[in-house]
Amino acid sequence: MRRLSVLFLALLALLTLALTSCGNHKLFRNGKSEYTIILSPDATESERYAAEELRYWIKEVSWTDLPLADLSGGVRGKRLVVGFNPLVSEMVPEAVKPEDRDDSFTVRSVGGDILFWGGSLRGTLYAVYSFLEEELGCRWYSSKVSVAPHKDVWSFNKLDRHEEPGIKIRDNCVLDVRSNPVFSARTRNNFVRLPGNNPGETIPGTAEGYWGVHAMGYLVSPAEFYSTHPEYFSMRDGKRVPRYAQLCLSNPEVLDICIDRIKDVMRREPDYLIYSVEQNDNQEFCQCDECTALAEKYGGQSGLMVWFVNQVADAVKEEFPDKYIGTFAYQYTRHAPKDIAPRDNVVIRLCSIECCMFHEYDDCELNVDFLKDLRDWSAIAPHLYIWDYVTDFAQYSLPVANWKTMGPHIKDFRDNNAIGILEEGDYQTVSCELREMRSWLLAKLMWNPDADVDALIKDFTDGYYGAAGPFIREYLELEDSILRRPGIHSDCYISASDPMYTNEFIFEGRKIFAAAKEAVASDQILYDRVETAEMPLCLLLMQKNPIVGFQEGADDLVRSVVEREGIDRMAEGEWSGGVVSAKRLMEQFDRLEKGMKEAPEFPAADVKATIQGVAYKKYEGPFMSTSQMLTKGKLVNSGIMPWIGIDNDPDNDHFGYVFDCWFKAEQDGVHQFTVVSDDGAVLLIDGSEVLDIDGSHSVQTGLAMVNLAKGLHRFTLRYFEDCEGQSLDIYLAAPDGYNGHLPASRLFTPNQ
Repeated sequence: MRRLSVLFLALLALLTLALTSCGNHKLFRNGKSEYTIILSPDATESERYAAEELRYWIKEVSWTDLPLADLSGGVRGKRLVVGFNPLVSEMVPEAVKPEDRDDSFTVRSVGGDILFWGGSLRGTLYAVYSFLEEELGCRWYSSKVSVAPHKDVWSFNKLDRHEEPGIKIRDNCVLDVRSNPVFSARTRNNFVRLPGNNPGETIPGTAEGYWGVHAMGYLVSPAEFYSTHPEYFSMRDGKRVPRYAQLCLSNPEVLDICIDRIKDVMRREPDYLIYSVEQNDNQEFCQCDECTALAEKYGGQSGLMVWFVNQVADAVKEEFPDKYIGTFAYQYTRHAPKDIAPRDNVVIRLCSIECCMFHEYDDCELNVDFLKDLRDWSAIAPHLYIWDYVTDFAQYSLPVANWKTMGPHIKDFRDNNAIGILEEGDYQTVSCELREMRSWLLAKLMWNPDADVDALIKDFTDGYYGAAGPFIREYLELEDSILRRPGIHSDCYISASDPMYTNEFIFEGRKIFAAAKEAVASDQILYDRVETAEMPLCLLLMQKNPIVGFQEGADDLVRSVVEREGIDRMAEGEWSGGVVSAKRLMEQFDRLEKGMKEAPEFPAADVKATIQGVAYKKYEGPFMSTSQMLTKGKLVNSGIMPWIGIDNDPDNDHFGYVFDCWFKAEQDGVHQFTVVSDDGAVLLIDGSEVLDIDGSHSVQTGLAMVNLAKGLHRFTLRYFEDCEGQSLDIYLAAPDGYNGHLPASRLFTPNQ
């Protein structure tokens, strides 16, 4: 009986296989195919490009070169029909021709034929890309990295897929996408026009562009108008501002100029969908009586802005019925107005710059106000567009653990009726942390906000990093557990000194990357990609503890990646204490390395000190340097304190200290002491002056590198406060790996 059951199952399996084989349609097998790619004679340039892409990537996958033919030629055999044409109408009678700008698409098989159709400007091309991704396994991870897995045979029974974008206008604002139309098209980013037939060309009308940003300064500039019409510009503290500020929106002449000039732009550059009439990038809004009254009438500065922009929109509507005027809900205009709503041809571009990137909008106290603004605008604005921030603009390369929040944020935008999103990343350079994966994820999520982020990350990491993929995912989990630990928040301006970047994070992260590099050691291409992914950790180490960074070769890795990737900028702009260019970063490394090599050597003292604490003498008097403090100051107090600090003098002026103690070096080697003070400070090690930022000044930073033998060293810090602001902080980077504030545990009272 058992033998009969086994025989029956075997026969059933063979029958099933036979039936399946009979029903299968083979697109190609062993480099051969019966298929022809079919186009209509009046196919658009975009549809012809789609057919060429289909042909190219099928050949990459199968080594099969399919012919292209005209629909009118009566092609026999099996067909891949590209674009909505009479053949599609004949084979799918219920199909309706999509609008040209419609990005939705359908991939459907009819018998052995496969039909690809969508909007003629982009939708049909997206249908082709979807087929290549979902059926043939193609991937476009960056402008330089594409994957076309080889297949000897590919067959199908039935195909029927229809997709629509979750977000209508998808602007992946990173340099790799913005500057590469071919790659941009493959990611379904529709802010950049599709590539044309010739290198460098693009196809007009194939992007949903947004002309300009902060355009009010372009439309009415102080350089052109202030000398003759100061009344066009912001009144601040009773005076009209001559610099780049804001416009006086209540002035009717300003309105007339903006209308005339935006019309001129729309005539000269008709290939955009939305045109910026947006505030300048500062908060110096006009305080004149008329502007103030309008702002009060409509619930704030956003109400005044909508009042103004509505008039511009009314003026252009007749001539440009299919275009929009865009304006910001940004900083001082972020809150929705009252008793006024944007016109139907106005787009509100809401900016999330103040938000915490690490948490969802409904699960973070820093995001509560933004979520309210998002919902309030959604209730009154016919068209909402989001300007979102997804990296660190103070230093592009620093780790940013927002992998688990990008998806929920985009869902919130979609659910509040956003027609477009600008996801701003490293738009100036290629130095952003894990930039290829971040960009790829954003593209996928803007198309489908409900996509499984974990599955996308696995897809990317395995495809882009090969055998190192699991280790990259392990690193992402480390980022999530440490950088997003309770109490940690992050906006889009982060510095290496942020407390979320712990020594544990750097140490454990580099261990993971060591294993990742070992996994791909035999493949130089994959090894380089992993090394590039590790660069942010090495840069972080060099900024937090260059002593250990040099010891572990972190500087060499950063230099290697910067040169190999052609990185130039490291930040969006020039930030206080930051490094703008890669060149300046390398120069900083050179100075640090030279400082280490030339660091004066100090032997340990032959003393014993077991009591922790710092001896101090406090002086008072109107002195202008620490030397004057010692000669002219009045000694008012002395004693022992647990650490070096001026916390007990928060509001006083004209005082100073001499702090004296033994510092314990836990290990031989170069130690870096950093003193940040307002006003002057002088540091002596074993009686030798090693740091001098003396004098009356605002906050300054001084750096000293000293080569200390393991043991005790006399540490003397002189500090004085002249007037106004005051501060004193001392940091230590030590060869034993310590990095942070100079710890009280290493400070001991001198012999009395």
